[in-house]
Amino acid sequence: MSGFTKKITASLFTSLLAVTAWSAPNTHAQTEFPDVNEDVTGNEEIQYLEDQGIIQGYLDGTFRPGNNVSRMEAAIMLTRELGLSTENRPNPYFDDISTEHPHYKYVAALVDEGIIEGTDSNEFQPDRNIKRIEMAAVLTRAYNLENEPISKEFDDVSGNRKYVSEVVSNRISVGFPDNTFRPSAPTTRAQFSIFLARTMDNQFKKYLSDAKEDPNFEVINNDDIRGTYIWHAENVIEESNEILEFAKENGINLLYTRLDRTQDFAVYNEFVEKAHEAGIEVHAMGGHPNWALKEGQERLNMFIDYVTSYQKVVPPRQQFDGIHLDIEPYVLQNWDGNPEDILKTWKTNIEVFVDEVKKASELETSADLAIWLDDHKTPGQEDISFSKWFISKLDHTTLMAFRDSAEGSNGMIDVSKKEMKFAEELGKELLVSVEMKQIKENKHISFYEEGKQAMEEELDKTKNYFSDNPSYHGNAVHAYEYWKVANE
Repeated sequence: MSGFTKKITASLFTSLLAVTAWSAPNTHAQTEFPDVNEDVTGNEEIQYLEDQGIIQGYLDGTFRPGNNVSRMEAAIMLTRELGLSTENRPNPYFDDISTEHPHYKYVAALVDEGIIEGTDSNEFQPDRNIKRIEMAAVLTRAYNLENEPISKEFDDVSGNRKYVSEVVSNRISVGFPDNTFRPSAPTTRAQFSIFLARTMDNQFKKYLSDAKEDPNFEVINNDDIRGTYIWHAENVIEESNEILEFAKENGINLLYTRLDRTQDFAVYNEFVEKAHEAGIEVHAMGGHPNWALKEGQERLNMFIDYVTSYQKVVPPRQQFDGIHLDIEPYVLQNWDGNPEDILKTWKTNIEVFVDEVKKASELETSADLAIWLDDHKTPGQEDISFSKWFISKLDHTTLMAFRDSAEGSNGMIDVSKKEMKFAEELGKELLVSVEMKQIKENKHISFYEEGKQAMEEELDKTKNYFSDNPSYHGNAVHAYEYWKVANE
């Protein structure tokens, strides 16, 4: 559930779509609206909100889904929902709103809070329909929506991208099929119903697939993994065939694939299906250092919601095989000051991750783990290292054994031994991953200089060493974009 969802309450929902934003709502219960049927976009969302007792129609029983929401109605709704005091607010001095205006106080309160603004001509224009870009802006400001950068670009959005990005990334509004957001278009009651339903129930954030079921599909579950990371979400969308061809040529049978949550589910359907046809597992990947912090749990939950929602609306041959996290909080500035506090929230977020994924799906859970975290104790369980606890929670763990040689006192084998022992004791699976990116400061942690052949030889040595360990599950190379251009 997003912060936006938590913030909005029935008081706002009722006021949003009642008779008018400032009149007493019609208290006569309606079982259905005569002007809302299956041909009306938002029909299910409107019916859902009606069933919840959240929205009401006009006095004549209609809902009027095509009616627009005005700027003044939006101001009143937001002020009431947020519980803002309207007393002693400074005058915004709009030319078309005097202090005598019956609803002046709502405008003054929102302007004072920095939630809504006037026009360049110093007017508020209370009766004008609120534009979609304006609605995106007030929702972002009112509910402090924040997100990581997204890759989706709309053909008709140039300015105010932040606001569009926030409502899109939070999947409150996703734009139109022609790749437009239509920022200047008004917001109708039906459209706002869709926004509201999406904040309340994740089922309305799904993008239905028209793919056919395939009863002959067999779930891919490879034993000896050879994987890589597709780190940039746009790669999957823009060069899916090249990725799959590279995977086939290099014997890759697992892809950790970063997703762009702003995209329609359909952009992944064909890629996952073709990967399965080639015997390749696809694990949805997400992550950010902040996901180890308390404030990052919301973003983590949004990622989980996106992937598990996808799973529910596509056939098995197009479903992801797992869900993978790459969270590296030790790059944050406050790690050196007090890593114990970060480990505590990271631990909580991993627990939430596993619980929520297993509750909503059958996805395999996994995450990347730095080799040196075995030196840290587990918050609340001081008798075990954080690495051992970490491995115990996930279906498999990918150990970042970033070294450019297998043998020796600081080689891949040596730095993996302790975690491999943990995994064996716990009956868990462990992958050993290596780096192919150029690391100028610490060349010994990457195969960039040595190239592909040297990497293969060292991976073979590692595989031979751990071959008798039942927890050794294979290896992974970070990442596709570096591997494909690496020296031979």
